[in-house]
Amino acid sequence: MIPGITDEDKFDQIAGIGPTVAVQQAIIRQSNPRSLVGTKTKILDYLGMLYAREGNMACSVCGTTVGSNLACEQCGHVEERLEANYFSSNSPKGMCLQCEGRGVHFELVMEKLVPDADITLRQVLVNAGVSASFQHLIKGRLKEYADTPFSQMPDVAKEHILYGKKIQNPYRRRSLSLYSRLRYLISKGEDIDSAMVMISCPDCQGYRVGEEARRVTLGGKHIGQLGHMTIQELQAFLEALPTKGPLSPMGQILITVIHQKTHYLLQVGLGHLTPYRQMPTLSGGEIQRIFLTSHLDSKMDSLIYVLDEPTVGLHEIEKGDLLKQIAELKSLGNTVIVVEHDRNTIEVAHYVIDFGPLAGSAGGEIVYKGDYPGLIESEHSITGQFLSGQRELPGKAKHEYATISDDSAQLTLHQARTNNLKDVTVHFPLGVLVGIAGVSGSGKSSLVSDTLIPMLEGHFRELRERKSNNSNPDEEIEFVLPSPIAERLEGMPHISGYSEVSQEPIGRRSISNPATYVNIWTKIRKLYAQQPLAEQRGYTPGHFSFNAKGACPECRGRGSERFWLGGNSFVTNLCPLCDGKRYLGEVLDVTYRGTNIVDVLNMSVAEAGTLFLDIPPILAMLSVLEQTGMGYVTLGQPSSTLSGGESQRIKLAKEIGRRRKGNILYVLDEPTTGLSLYDTANLLTLLETLVKRGNSVIVIEHDPTVLSYCDWLIELGPGGGNEGGEIIAQGTPFDLQQNPQSKTGPYLGTRSC
Repeated sequence: MIPGITDEDKFDQIAGIGPTVAVQQAIIRQSNPRSLVGTKTKILDYLGMLYAREGNMACSVCGTTVGSNLACEQCGHVEERLEANYFSSNSPKGMCLQCEGRGVHFELVMEKLVPDADITLRQVLVNAGVSASFQHLIKGRLKEYADTPFSQMPDVAKEHILYGKKIQNPYRRRSLSLYSRLRYLISKGEDIDSAMVMISCPDCQGYRVGEEARRVTLGGKHIGQLGHMTIQELQAFLEALPTKGPLSPMGQILITVIHQKTHYLLQVGLGHLTPYRQMPTLSGGEIQRIFLTSHLDSKMDSLIYVLDEPTVGLHEIEKGDLLKQIAELKSLGNTVIVVEHDRNTIEVAHYVIDFGPLAGSAGGEIVYKGDYPGLIESEHSITGQFLSGQRELPGKAKHEYATISDDSAQLTLHQARTNNLKDVTVHFPLGVLVGIAGVSGSGKSSLVSDTLIPMLEGHFRELRERKSNNSNPDEEIEFVLPSPIAERLEGMPHISGYSEVSQEPIGRRSISNPATYVNIWTKIRKLYAQQPLAEQRGYTPGHFSFNAKGACPECRGRGSERFWLGGNSFVTNLCPLCDGKRYLGEVLDVTYRGTNIVDVLNMSVAEAGTLFLDIPPILAMLSVLEQTGMGYVTLGQPSSTLSGGESQRIKLAKEIGRRRKGNILYVLDEPTTGLSLYDTANLLTLLETLVKRGNSVIVIEHDPTVLSYCDWLIELGPGGGNEGGEIIAQGTPFDLQQNPQSKTGPYLGTRSC
């Protein structure tokens, strides 16, 4: 709960509201690794019923496929038809017991933990990246070996440290060990710096289900093989299935039901996903579209649907199908409210409500409501002014684009083969703005986030280790990844560092907020401790922290109290002592320019910029935050409530504020997510500033405005999933406009003058 805000403050009255379904990206984020696309859409459930009903079983004795009576004439053995739960990786009957239905398991990377024979046990624990308390526990067990080279320790002691004791199977251990601890850190989403590697389960070959399920086939394939097909491939397989043998009426009905579900997924641009794809690995836009298909499938009416930026992550060519599906929801008799910045969505809306005029304290008003033609004629709507052309997003004339030739500095990634990439070799020009384009699932993230970034990480990790060991840092670096994802990366001497600015959360705890993340909160607390009243009372910066001396003793700085009502029911009330302000009352007596510390937490970035106008170390970071379109965010907003796009822009601001020397390569994944046209204009200006300072920028994007502004574009495709993974076009925006193979070119807007 944000300090000072109560439920009663939000509205006076709501009238005329009906049953409402809110499909929000932040709320529907998934964390359970067992939650799959196929389970969430129930495709795997229906496939399990189809296999249980229609599957051809191989005899467990001789391997011969048995008939409908399940009797094998060759050996006389009679099989029993399996129930549907035998085909589920989440069922104890159906899962592969070796990997517990996950299809993978982890192995320790001994080369990472023990890079040479002289490494001691103490250093092995440091290399593993575990906490100091865990290191203390392990060293306490084996005190006599703490400073012994790990390679010289007895095998029993090594096994005890790595995998625990008294357990036979190293993949099923539950006692205190490096293996179990690192597995736990992975499950929490923490980066363990390649100390473990995920490999396919050797028992089920990654198919997740047990041997019994793998002996049952349809069209020559078992259910695990269908789980690894893309939705598009699965639909084609099912369409051809009736031609490969007779099906019962129930089997035909099941295929029709599954076909309807795959059809909806294809219509919203998710044909590149597989039924076995884990939900936590999807973007917010992909998750939301999966939920949208479930509501389309239900055919319910008289509901109010609230969708939060459903076009996120979609190529322009894919948005039309999504908008058709949203229109279908409306045609069923529902009301659909869409929170969007996308031009296409606004244009087809029957009614538009525009808030503004700007963000934060400069917003919060309805500046326009009505139809689209009225919006573009509105004098008060900044959105309308951009849509009508009265205001323009930053653009470049042809001569303003950077000149790129074969002699230009570049990174070259040779034979990338991650996920669906088909041994592609890619040249990334440096010192310019590079855009990565392509339809959903075409391989953009596989190329950049899953291949280029790990290669960069490996290079600079080796460079740091050489410097720490006083080795020659100029000697050519060679490193080998546990599972090769590309042949090699060339051109590293041209950059001095890199920064991946992803959409991962900047913090998951309520005490984490934008001010703490960008490192201005300590400066602000020191400033308050320097005020005359604070010095008179002997206050330190800790008195202005709600986690330390300044915390309200009743709620311990949380601002609220949580009461258990039984079961999973809780109620949250404002703290009666501090009234939700989180601080001791006397601490709030201290003010700076008439503002106490709680007022600062409740300020937007833009408001705080005015307050700290004369404090350069604080103002500099606030100014960068505002440039990234985050002027409306409050300094004390819990980080867990920020969207992926907001988290990314705060990370970008922090990186820019560091002002690192040399050519830094910045990599951003859809930075315009959640941005208005006004804020997109500011972001483009900021990215151009980074390049002019001598840095390089790579952006994965769908927004045609951003791609049109890039000096160089690399487009993957032509389709998603197995139909993608190739470079179909590259060059300037002008080159892509003229390239008939490009799916992005027709949407680019460039200036010829």
